[in-house]
Amino acid sequence: MKHSLQIKPIKNSQFVFTDSDEDCVKKIFLREKYFEFVCLLITAFYQKEIIENDFYNYFVNLLNDLEDDQDVFFIEHHIPPHWALCIIQNKHTTDTYNKNDENRLSDIWLEFTKHNRLKSFIIDYNISN
Repeated sequence: MKHSLQIKPIKNSQFVFTDSDEDCVKKIFLREKYFEFVCLLITAFYQKEIIENDFYNYFVNLLNDLEDDQDVFFIEHHIPPHWALCIIQNKHTTDTYNKNDENRLSDIWLEFTKHNRLKSFIIDYNISN
């Protein structure tokens, strides 16, 4: 079944957490933007359609069920192209993107960050308020 980004929305666009690695600084993980970027990579970088499968649901649940900074770091540890490939392949894959496509990946990232006025998916809580 082929779907758009509206299949299983991220329940809250932001997740506020305390970064235990940085003297308990309060930060915000922009989980909805992270999800949007992974979906953009599926369609624009890998040129595949977004299909709701088991791994897609696993990934959405990971984003929706964040509890602390370690959950955020787990998601961030695996870069967005990894998550996109996992969704495409419907498994936790060890495959990586083709290194020859780094410029195209960089262009997609730059356009996404410019369009969304982002520098990172994790921002300082004090700056955002």
